[in-house]
Amino acid sequence: MNLNAEDLLKIVKEHEHEMITELSHLVTHSSYTYAPESVNRLQEYIADQFKKEGCKVEYLSPNNAIYGNHLRIECGVGKEQILLLAHVDTVYPEDTVAKSEFSIEGNRLVGPGVYDMKGGVLQVLWAVRLLKRLDLKTKYRIAIIINSDSEAGGVSSRRYIENEAIKSKAVFVLESSAAPEGELKNQHCGTGRYRLKISGASGHPSQYSPTTSAIQELSFQIQRLHSLSQPENRLVVNVGQVWGGDTVNTISPHATALIEMRFLDEEDGYRTEALILNAQPFTNCTVEINGDITRLSVRRNADTQRLMCMVRHLAEPLGLKLKDGVVGEASDGNYAATLGVPTLDGLGPVGGGAHSEQEYITRESLLQRTALLMRILCNADL
Repeated sequence: MNLNAEDLLKIVKEHEHEMITELSHLVTHSSYTYAPESVNRLQEYIADQFKKEGCKVEYLSPNNAIYGNHLRIECGVGKEQILLLAHVDTVYPEDTVAKSEFSIEGNRLVGPGVYDMKGGVLQVLWAVRLLKRLDLKTKYRIAIIINSDSEAGGVSSRRYIENEAIKSKAVFVLESSAAPEGELKNQHCGTGRYRLKISGASGHPSQYSPTTSAIQELSFQIQRLHSLSQPENRLVVNVGQVWGGDTVNTISPHATALIEMRFLDEEDGYRTEALILNAQPFTNCTVEINGDITRLSVRRNADTQRLMCMVRHLAEPLGLKLKDGVVGEASDGNYAATLGVPTLDGLGPVGGGAHSEQEYITRESLLQRTALLMRILCNADL
């Protein structure tokens, strides 16, 4: 069966109500990165849906009890494959999701994790579902990885992603793209993650000595770390979590901070990492820090531009006018791209508010991007 782009989009739109209903289920089911039981329940639901479409589904162990299972899904036929990447985990703890609702506000679909990136997960599922219902044939065998630890840097899924990427003609990442333009991402920041541990000396507050307070030392270290940021150069150092102390009436003997660095230029990344790791105490406390770069940055190259041109061509008949691409944040696509595999990100729905109470995607883009993904799977010339 052959369908032109206009007819294909019309068919996708006929399933809008079903798609939004299922998206509501995905969004209201908590899948916080560090709640593996909740993640596994949602992964089981997703696996069952793909199995119903005749796909081969395999659970991949994270080999770490902190994270839930990853999924590898295979459908279609062919000697050569393309890889689709998505992640089911979110940054929202279970109690946050329990207090939140999925809502429809005009053209916006709002809820925790809808942008990052349950909209993209739904997109993959419905693209595969409709391809089967319409008896449309793909040009390549399709491998799909839906991982559970992307928000933690993909530490346990990296090897699975790399193993599939190296066997693939191209990799398409279903991370959402930023409103209003919804441009695809042909460059990506890299990331580094670090743990800072400070040891001081406990004591009674009446004998307070600022030179032994781990929390005070930490406050100085945070100011130093944040001063390394150069946002105008796409270089950001952020202290995202801190904790320490024993009781309110005790001088803090210990304090800890978790730090993330994001960078576009590789030299900036390595130079700044050296500064992060060269932490020296401001007081009489001791300072320990460890960590490293987890994802290398990805710069625009000929292979990415070729994919971009192909996707822009397939998008035009759907009424999508994609531009030249933008710099994206780090994603699991970094692992594929740094292996030299052509990789394009940002194929998910258009929206914004990632990691906030205002997270949303537009319903129009969800439908258009689902149709676009179907056209890529059926017509990609790699």
